[in-house]
Amino acid sequence: MLSLTKKLFLCFIFCSVLSGYAVADEDEEEPLAASLSLSPEICITSADEETCNTEVVLGWELLHDRPICILSDYKELKKWCNSSPDVNSLAVNISANKDIQFVMIDKDTHETLAGVKLKVTQASSPQVRRRYRNPWSLF
Repeated sequence: MLSLTKKLFLCFIFCSVLSGYAVADEDEEEPLAASLSLSPEICITSADEETCNTEVVLGWELLHDRPICILSDYKELKKWCNSSPDVNSLAVNISANKDIQFVMIDKDTHETLAGVKLKVTQASSPQVRRRYRNPWSLF
């Protein structure tokens, strides 16, 4: 039978080994191959209009230069592909009343690299302020 000190020593070794694996997994994270950003990310409609009218700018960074295409569920934006690796942004005029999804794919393999969503939010109507005191109050 093992003594208490030997059990503690084995437990210490076992825990050290397991914690070493957890740290190794965190350090071995692979950098993202591509990122897609959107500015602005939210579009708020005016109180009297239901559509959002704005210009959005899509920007991307790639780990390796490769030809990419931008796809969207916005009907006015057809499939757009970059003609040069030096181009890393796209400006689009938007007129929409619902959220729009943008996806960046590899032009040759059609692999999805990144995606981003433009949130369209309806402006809330101004709220009527409630009177806090009762009209019959003496104070």
